[in-house]
Amino acid sequence: MSPPRGWGSKPDRYDWTKAFLIQRGRLRAAQQIMAVVCVSAALAPLAVLYSQFEPSAVAVVIGGLATVFCVSMTVFWLTRWPTRRQSETAIVVGVLCTAGWSFMQPTAALSALACTPTAVTGAYTAIFHRRQLVLFHGVAAVAIAIAAVVRVAREVSVGAAISAFLVINFVNVAVLLGAWGMSQAMGGYVQRAEEDPLTGLLNRRAFTEIVSNLLAHPPRGHTHLTVVMMDLDNFKRINDTHGHPVGDEALRAVSELLVEHSPAHAVVCRAGGEEFLIALTCVTPDIEPLAVQLCAAVTSLSPQMTASIGTASAELYFLSDREGTACIEELIATADTAMYVAKRSGGNQARHTASIWPLGRGGVTGPPPGEGKGGPINYSDAE
Repeated sequence: MSPPRGWGSKPDRYDWTKAFLIQRGRLRAAQQIMAVVCVSAALAPLAVLYSQFEPSAVAVVIGGLATVFCVSMTVFWLTRWPTRRQSETAIVVGVLCTAGWSFMQPTAALSALACTPTAVTGAYTAIFHRRQLVLFHGVAAVAIAIAAVVRVAREVSVGAAISAFLVINFVNVAVLLGAWGMSQAMGGYVQRAEEDPLTGLLNRRAFTEIVSNLLAHPPRGHTHLTVVMMDLDNFKRINDTHGHPVGDEALRAVSELLVEHSPAHAVVCRAGGEEFLIALTCVTPDIEPLAVQLCAAVTSLSPQMTASIGTASAELYFLSDREGTACIEELIATADTAMYVAKRSGGNQARHTASIWPLGRGGVTGPPPGEGKGGPINYSDAE
């Protein structure tokens, strides 16, 4: 969940955008905006049907179905946020409703006008979904427009049909590309604002936000949250001896190792200087294998480079009723204390606190001390 592993480059931005809105407290506002859009869309077919003297049975059915769909989506948006699959289905159904509504209009002019709602669904698709769905929507919108302007050519003139096609597709393309560009710009801005410029890992603020979201939606079966604090031993000596460019390169190499050796769902950040943080949910508080891997990986870069590691864990059950940021900060503080115990004990080792809630009132002693490739992995209360 650090940037190098897809924070800003997910194949589908739907979940990413939802997380972005949740982290900034804007999810409910987005739902209300979508509800207003849907209820406005429901009024259009009703207005057209009301204006017709004797609409055909097919027009009434298509217009009625489009209205029911829009009203249903209004209620849906007001009560919940759809899943990605539900959102994709709504897009497809919306495009089909627009196509049917356009085809069933009594005149060519109304048929061409009825194409314009595809600009709205196109903008939504461009903001939230993957390129394949955007491409599908674009092709469908062009096909609907072509069917409408063919009627214009037959009933009015070829010149009017060409003009109508250009106007319709100008609106569709402009809105689609504008929404797509804004979405890409937002993703780029967020990635730059939330990553460490030297290593490309998340910064401390983004780390806390993402772990808070992870606490709200932990993987099924996971029972503990573990935080790992790692500090490179005697890193100042590398800068003083070899210069800051070499030190910066070492930090980038360590960052790559942390991403490589951490589980896929782990959140990795550079906390500052030569300190790094990893957070992950797991089925057990036993973090010894990961601590061994990290110590060994850092030492493999250079015999002179070692790391002190402190870890802390708490059961998700105790965290569920507390404010996410406060829980994370307390676990970080506990892991930080454990890390300094490891550093004072000579470095190149880890100390673990398997915490029970509330944090800060003592820990549960973990497994007996063990030896790992990166040095002794000592488990004890970090007090």
